[in-house]
Amino acid sequence: MEHLDTKKMKRASHALATTLLLVGGGTRAATSGPASSARHEVSIGATSFLTLASLSSTKTHHTLDVAWHYTLSMGERPESVRLTAGVRVGPPGSAELPLEGYGRVALVARQGPWVPAMGPEIGVGGFTHLSRYSESPVYPRGTLGVVQERQGHVYAGLALAPLRFQLGRFTVSAAELQAATPLKDFGSAVRVQLGILHLGGTF
Repeated sequence: MEHLDTKKMKRASHALATTLLLVGGGTRAATSGPASSARHEVSIGATSFLTLASLSSTKTHHTLDVAWHYTLSMGERPESVRLTAGVRVGPPGSAELPLEGYGRVALVARQGPWVPAMGPEIGVGGFTHLSRYSESPVYPRGTLGVVQERQGHVYAGLALAPLRFQLGRFTVSAAELQAATPLKDFGSAVRVQLGILHLGGTF
């Protein structure tokens, strides 16, 4: 009789352990599922930039930046890859065509709410007119036209978001930095950009 009771107790303990394992596994899956899925984000912000070339530069442009982001989870290092497609719009009359579109692929790390990102960006736009020029006896007349021709409308560079934070479904990023150069004549000019403030929401 004691032998039968012992068997029943063993079976009951095994059943309880199996149930706990299943429940624990299901809880972990439910917890990790949303984190591993891709997430969408829409952001809006203010950006300033200018291009520096030989003895010349564009004026400083101030634009409204609207972007869509798609985040793919990777693991811990990096936590995710963030794909971005966006447009920057300047005030009417600030450029011949005060508009540019861009795409970016960034690696994202996470430390609590801090989620810095870094990656390459490529864009095309109309903010390339060199409006500031310094004469020099070293350069012949007509140099500005040559330098302007080398700018093109397509650029590529590296973007860094060191002060980016995620608070629930909202993100805030300040002092985003970027350095880029024209693809038509790589290295002939440097585009320096500051993302003043960007606010986003995920869904």
